[in-house]
Amino acid sequence: MQAVRLSRSQRRAGARTLVQAFWNYSETVHLLPSESARRRALPRYLSGDCADSQAYDALLGVVVDGQVVGAAAWLPPEAYPVPARRQVAQVRYLLPAVPWALGTAREARRGQLVNRARHPREPHFYLRSVGVLPSWQGRGVGGAMLLPMIEEADKRALGCYLTTAEFQNVAFYERFNFRVLASYYPTPTWPKVWSMWRDPR
Repeated sequence: MQAVRLSRSQRRAGARTLVQAFWNYSETVHLLPSESARRRALPRYLSGDCADSQAYDALLGVVVDGQVVGAAAWLPPEAYPVPARRQVAQVRYLLPAVPWALGTAREARRGQLVNRARHPREPHFYLRSVGVLPSWQGRGVGGAMLLPMIEEADKRALGCYLTTAEFQNVAFYERFNFRVLASYYPTPTWPKVWSMWRDPR
């Protein structure tokens, strides 16, 4: 199993894969409990992430027989923190879904600010989202999308950072030498989040 950089023509397929992978994710359900809101907002949110990562040649995927079965949106150290102009560009993706996501905007913003405050300040590679089609999980797709950036981080003697709101994911990332930095609730009603860091090898 090997990951590749997704092309512009594959980006939509990568976003669709992430939508399937994140459909029942605890943070998704927390912010978008209604399936109708999820259908309208989640694809646009993840499309924005994919476009932003692809601008830095950091949108990875696993393609099998022309199908994108896994996608990972990374940010290299030169792309984080995200400046205002890129944040505005990502908001444009969400604008058509605002009527369905407006009720969660305040909660999403509160959680975002807490997560950013906990984000490491030293240069690093940031895994913002990774997902695998349900039918392809457990076949090595996820790991294949971690290794290229981990290897690049090691070459540059830089760490890697991620967060997950699913406890069962912690053990998966630990196999790649990530360790838990902290667990916390971004807001009183938000699911617990685990922040994880990997030192360079």
